[in-house]
Amino acid sequence: MFARCGGSGPDLEQIPFDPGFDRILLEKYSNPNELDSALTHLSERHPDFFPLYGGPVLGLFQDADSIPPLLIWSKYYFNPQVTALRDSVNALFGDFSKEEKEIKQSLQYYAYYFPQKKIPGVFFFLGGFNYTVVSMEEKVGIAPDQYLGPASEYYSHLPDYLRRKKDRAYLPTDVLKGWLESEVMADSSAMPNTLLDHILQFGKVLSVAKRCFPKVADTILTGFSQQQLDFCLENEFLMWSSLVQDQKLYTKDPRVISKFMNEAPFSPGMPAESPGKAAVWLGWRIVESFLERNPTEFSNLFSMRWTPEAVLQKSGYNPKKP
Repeated sequence: MFARCGGSGPDLEQIPFDPGFDRILLEKYSNPNELDSALTHLSERHPDFFPLYGGPVLGLFQDADSIPPLLIWSKYYFNPQVTALRDSVNALFGDFSKEEKEIKQSLQYYAYYFPQKKIPGVFFFLGGFNYTVVSMEEKVGIAPDQYLGPASEYYSHLPDYLRRKKDRAYLPTDVLKGWLESEVMADSSAMPNTLLDHILQFGKVLSVAKRCFPKVADTILTGFSQQQLDFCLENEFLMWSSLVQDQKLYTKDPRVISKFMNEAPFSPGMPAESPGKAAVWLGWRIVESFLERNPTEFSNLFSMRWTPEAVLQKSGYNPKKP
């Protein structure tokens, strides 16, 4: 399918589509009339996102039933702090051509590997640090104000392990990963229950993202530093053993699961230097081991064909003891 002449990879030029790349409230409008026109256009082009944007994403319309919508939007849009944030985004990015190219190529790879799947449109929106990725039924949005650089004063209150990932290099992969995560969770019957379910679901996301971003470093895909990745490779057996021996793999306790799945400076119960979400990295290793033994099953990764227990068993995953 769409094989490149003289090569083994897909010919992305044979997979044409237009992601859209709308910019939502990132443009500069000088007065409320211009903003009103822009909001009308926004509501027409994004009828699914527009109510969410003013509601859960920005929280503008809580207890504001009697206030005209344009007044609410104007107070937000022309707020000096919001204006300064918008200026910071536009000053850093200028345009999104680099990111747009990477995102489009990743979605072309996704279309190549999963021809039956929907390929989303993509938009950029000013999120006010409330959200990073928003996935809709046919679109995915990303907030570039979350990627102004680790040295930005906007993130000075964050710990190092979070601030480090505020670099624009993470933006393209976060778009695809956000979309994949929503696809994984779309089927309620596939919702993860145990820790094993969770780490394999997100391990699948990393496996697909790796193939859709074949030239991107694993540090960007995982969010780990190179030192953390090296540690994981050197201590894979110890980290895996800690989950198996403590019988955490099949726990359904959300408190325990959240400790392994949420952003954190380290992973509890593992060697002290283990980064947060190291269990997800182990899930990725299991999925890759499974695919090495079952290469034709890549297109079925997100189907119900394989249970998490079956993936683990068929993977033959068994990290070597140091």
